[in-house]
Amino acid sequence: MRKPLIPVSEAIARIAEAMRVMPKEEVSLSDASGRILADDAIAILTNPPQDQSAMDGYAARGEDITDLPCVLHLKGESAAGHPWPDPIAPGTCVRISTGANIPDGADRIVILENTRSDHSSEQIEILEAPSQDQFIRRKGQDFHSGDVLIKNGTRLNGRQMGLLAAAGHHRMMVRRKPVVAILSTGSELVEPGTNPSAAQIISSNSIMIAEMVAAMGATAMPLPPIPDNENALLDAIAGLTHVDLLVMTGGASVGKHDLVAGMMKDHDGLDFWRIAMRPGKPMIFGHIAIGSAPSEAATTPLLGLPGNPVSSGVCTLIFVRAAIRAMLGLSPVPVTRKAILTTDLPANDQREEYMRGMIQYDAATGLDHFTPLLSQDSGKMKDFALAEALMIRPAHATALGGGSIVDIIYLNPGD
Repeated sequence: MRKPLIPVSEAIARIAEAMRVMPKEEVSLSDASGRILADDAIAILTNPPQDQSAMDGYAARGEDITDLPCVLHLKGESAAGHPWPDPIAPGTCVRISTGANIPDGADRIVILENTRSDHSSEQIEILEAPSQDQFIRRKGQDFHSGDVLIKNGTRLNGRQMGLLAAAGHHRMMVRRKPVVAILSTGSELVEPGTNPSAAQIISSNSIMIAEMVAAMGATAMPLPPIPDNENALLDAIAGLTHVDLLVMTGGASVGKHDLVAGMMKDHDGLDFWRIAMRPGKPMIFGHIAIGSAPSEAATTPLLGLPGNPVSSGVCTLIFVRAAIRAMLGLSPVPVTRKAILTTDLPANDQREEYMRGMIQYDAATGLDHFTPLLSQDSGKMKDFALAEALMIRPAHATALGGGSIVDIIYLNPGD
């Protein structure tokens, strides 16, 4: 008796549990973009390092500018990187530029617009007095040495890298990128650049998955397509080394030439096969022995995806992404957002459905409007390529009317 289809949530949980979290590695800050921080980032420096001016103007003592207008004697200048070395004397001021250290004794910054002077004169007339903290950046106002700036598990972006540089970092501990080998099976497949015959098709799944995997934070290792032959499949994986996850497309169904599931049953560890989802039902997960030694244990995780391009792409977004995120120490659960359905939909069957569609932002509600594509055929790659989001229809969901609130996943594999 065939086992029942397993729910998507269970499949994600079992895949994530089986993944090994990648070890830490140190990289230069310039190479850390998109990498997952492995340790909390602690500030080495304090920013600003001293009280500094936030505007161009004059540093003065508050007690000297209480009776306005008044005149102060200009003693010198404090510029960014070249601070004025002496304390402010009574009745004097120092010209100061944005970012420059405030001289000892000064507690006011009078901006240029509130002064009047003859450029040849050393007398500065103060027309309007600021409050004590106005136009002043206090020492440590941004952060202090020892502060936790960014928590571990964060995917670093350019803004955060700028913060880390300002805090004194030039190297960071990040998670090693998982290496994901990608292999498509099918005697009908030929590589891009080939002129296919009427019985052949270009192997596009590997290219699509490799780009998506790279966006998810892994190192993609696409391999040439192999024919529907178990020996050819075994030969292909025998040459693999240092692979953290093997992703195969095709050969996951029940047909005569669908080899992956059968090979997993015969040789290695098949964890589960067939998911209660549409598209993507004939997906498999388990472990396989790779490398040249036939006695090696089945220790490399394998995800066998359907060959239909849409099914393969959706399974990559849901399951390959879950595996990669788990290896990076992140939550494997897809990030969903709320949207307003624009059309009526009938009741759903026993499989969770991932409907492709377009989104349009509604400023009045702050939500996206989701419109399903007219065709949800799993072989229509053009529709999948142009779609902007997936709408999740739970198994056994009742009919929905236009205006209903639904869950969507943006078609951004790095999200």
